Amino acid sequence: MDFEGWGPRRWASHFNQMLNLANPPDRHRFDIGALAMETSRSLFPEDPITKVGKEELDGFAGALVPSASRTKWGIVYGAGQSRGRRRFTIAHEFGHYLLHRKKYPDGIHSSEAGIDGRTRLQIEREANEFASWLLMPLDDFRRQVPPTGKPDFDVLGDCAERYDVSLVAAILQWLRYTERRALLVVSVDGFVKWSWSSERALTTGAFIRTSRGPVELPPASAAGRELFTPEARTGVDHPTGVWFEEPARELSFRSERYDAAYTLLHLGDDPGWSGVARRHLL
Repeated sequence: MDFEGWGPRRWASHFNQMLNLANPPDRHRFDIGALAMETSRSLFPEDPITKVGKEELDGFAGALVPSASRTKWGIVYGAGQSRGRRRFTIAHEFGHYLLHRKKYPDGIHSSEAGIDGRTRLQIEREANEFASWLLMPLDDFRRQVPPTGKPDFDVLGDCAERYDVSLVAAILQWLRYTERRALLVVSVDGFVKWSWSSERALTTGAFIRTSRGPVELPPASAAGRELFTPEARTGVDHPTGVWFEEPARELSFRSERYDAAYTLLHLGDDPGWSGVARRHLL
């Protein structure tokens, strides 16, 4: 079979079709490392993946590394990652192997932002896209959360458990296909570290730009006041002017493990205004 020109979604579809036919007992929680090694030996016996394991990676989350002879490859992930995060990292590096190893024979090291898909580097976005569609197939995810659904952290957490990925990975996958206007905001010590908007939110101006430096959380928001209560996790309704120049429903909680706060913003279907007054956000 000629794999030249295959993109990330076609590769993900190929493996999902294989898994659907095999129908293993736990279809969506398969061993991604074993899949990478077994299929690479079958498809590319001249330079397969022969190792998947943990290593100390200074400043990187994962890497695709060649052997000295350039006839074998290894996938490594950084220490301290949760099971779901580790699984996504392995899938991301498997994407690099399928899509980029010929162009980068010395290997590829991926940052945390690269694995999340928050970088502008095309190869990182492609590897992230492959991992997302492989581990969280769109047809199945849409059955769990319809495109017009308004999920909370519990619903998206159930998806993360179903696909054996991190909560952040599940939220980002939902944001890729939802028809709603919504955002994920990740903050540390009262400042936005990064955010991700759904397509409808982005095209209507509802986004938070962090490329120019730290952005302070809105003082009246639950996250800004550090009110990480059960009510805040379930959802607090804000009037116009707190997050954007329109009402917003904020769901926020703090993760002690990652020393960060996670906020999911649900906005209305129609912003009802032209443009955005982003006084808190730019």
